[in-house]
Amino acid sequence: MSLGSNPITRIFAIALLLSGCASAPQHLSEQDKSGIKNIAIVSLVPESVNFEKIGIFSSSNIYTKFDVGSKLTDSILYVSRARIAKSYPGWTIKSIEYDRPALLAKLDTPSGLDDAHAREALANLARNNGLDAIFVVRAAADKADNNQQDSHENYLREGMSVLLKNNNLGGDAKLVFRANLSVAIVGKNGEVMAVGSVPVRLDHAKELDPDDYGVNLDMKHNSRIETQDRLGRGVIVDLANRLNICFDTLGFTSGSGPASQHVNVIPPQAEAVIVPKEESPGQMAPTTNAFDQCFSRCRQYTDRTKGQCFDACNK
Repeated sequence: MSLGSNPITRIFAIALLLSGCASAPQHLSEQDKSGIKNIAIVSLVPESVNFEKIGIFSSSNIYTKFDVGSKLTDSILYVSRARIAKSYPGWTIKSIEYDRPALLAKLDTPSGLDDAHAREALANLARNNGLDAIFVVRAAADKADNNQQDSHENYLREGMSVLLKNNNLGGDAKLVFRANLSVAIVGKNGEVMAVGSVPVRLDHAKELDPDDYGVNLDMKHNSRIETQDRLGRGVIVDLANRLNICFDTLGFTSGSGPASQHVNVIPPQAEAVIVPKEESPGQMAPTTNAFDQCFSRCRQYTDRTKGQCFDACNK
């Protein structure tokens, strides 16, 4: 959801968005549950990943993107299907076709899912496919990165993000995977029945060592397939963890008991998540398993640094 470049406009739009989300319940009512038999999962999460180098001074920031093909949508469907099937095995999960750009355009307002055009579009989608409910997985730029000193400029971008944090003063750089996700359960008339998101108390972004992912402070060196492959797997793991939390807040469990008893679902897409670049025809990336084995042995049996092992295994 685009909130514009003006900080005041953005704050006002975020307030409207959050107030709308707050009015939706976290759990389905028993009446809603009893009326659901056929459902579908719709992903409105962009397939490209934001990749940004950020520092103390915004003038040194560098922003780019990389593509992971359909792996984000595939992972969202995998995790969502598994969590729904564990909680409600009697529900039928249908595969449907939908126009993602058209749906995103309908939702690109401060009202989001509560917008009349969005409700109409989702109601039509449900009616045309014989659905009682639609699980809409969304990405929204509605949360500032609290670690940024000038957060009004460095707000967290929409969708999946990789942040390379460099303090510009000689300290160690850190790598952070971040995703803004929510899961809304929408009824057959387009009404929002429940919304699950990541509570602030559970929204912990772990700071990682860029060397572990072959990431260089010089961003022009981070377009290598091997680097983006490792970053892509990290993105999918972060997405899956946050998506699991969204289903936890919706009350979806793998049986009786509190949501914390669920089994965290991690998709197989986390093992290989890169689309070969068109500008490198015929160039095959080394297999992930071979690279990981080489890197692990290099670190275990030699005195080489992480960067040296990465370069040695990347030949």
